[in-house]
Amino acid sequence: MDPIISRLEPIFGSFPEAVIYLSGGRAAYSNEPGSLLLQSCPADLLFAMAEHPGGSMEIALGQDLYRVTVSPFDGGELLVLRPLPQGEEQKHPFSHSVYRMRECLSNFNAVQFRMKRVLEEKKIAAEFEQDLANQSRLIYQMLRLTRQAELTQELNNKVFPREEGFDLAMVCQGMAAEAGWLADLAGVRFSYSSNVENLGFQGSKSLLTQMLLALVSNSIRAAGKGGISEMRFHAENGRVIISLRDSGMGIPEDRMATLFSGDAPEEIPRPGEGAGLGLYNAQRIAALHGGVLIAQSGQEGGTSLVVSLPIVTPASVPARNNPGYDNLGGYSPVLIELSDVLPWQAFVPASKDE
Repeated sequence: MDPIISRLEPIFGSFPEAVIYLSGGRAAYSNEPGSLLLQSCPADLLFAMAEHPGGSMEIALGQDLYRVTVSPFDGGELLVLRPLPQGEEQKHPFSHSVYRMRECLSNFNAVQFRMKRVLEEKKIAAEFEQDLANQSRLIYQMLRLTRQAELTQELNNKVFPREEGFDLAMVCQGMAAEAGWLADLAGVRFSYSSNVENLGFQGSKSLLTQMLLALVSNSIRAAGKGGISEMRFHAENGRVIISLRDSGMGIPEDRMATLFSGDAPEEIPRPGEGAGLGLYNAQRIAALHGGVLIAQSGQEGGTSLVVSLPIVTPASVPARNNPGYDNLGGYSPVLIELSDVLPWQAFVPASKDE
């Protein structure tokens, strides 16, 4: 018996999950569930997943979902594919749509890494780098539109994430830090200021983060290349004021009347236009937390978006309050929100060694 098989079979032979060992460009070992999976799983997909040792990802194979972990083993890669339960069937077409789009992006990125390596070996990577990045950007844009539609439906159906105690100032700081370097790529000078370092807050962290994303992305879009976007976080007298000001053209008077109407365009929006849902949902989220969102447009241009929320002090705040946003499998929600205005360089796949 092959030495590798003799080592793996006693450990994984009775595993209910599929286990596949890749080495030398082939599947050198698989237990019984793994052998069944190999009959329907494309070999290229397995080797693309093996490009990410030490991590985990979720993939869709036909109608089945799997969580895949990849571990280095004796010069090869050991893949364990654990079946995920199917979610309850929903009537609305956007149910689980963000999850599906995220899986599409994960699978595409895995293949893209493999393509880049082959192109580098043939010394033609530079010729295709922009094309690969633009393909990624397109999927990010689709994910952005899908997330907006899903959030709108959740709010319409009054499906609200649970409230929790968290540090709202830390969430704003984290978002501003990421928005800063992405805005720089878009040619916008972004700044952030705050009069507090920490602020315990009771509310829906997921929804409030969606509100902040809408405000930040709208401000950077409005500023445009060569413009300025300023974010300010101010807590005083039991309220927190979050404001975004840009140096753009301002909002036309006829548009100001319908800014929060939620009227989405009949056609797919062009880059930089948005779907007409961001500020609409942001205002609804502010209202759910007892607050208000107002927009002001200066006579000489520029727009200010201001949110005022009552501070509800939580009973406790986690000691390690992650400033992350929501479960997007590691993909940046700020990058997703700005995907239609960022240059292709923002979507160049990073090297494995970086």
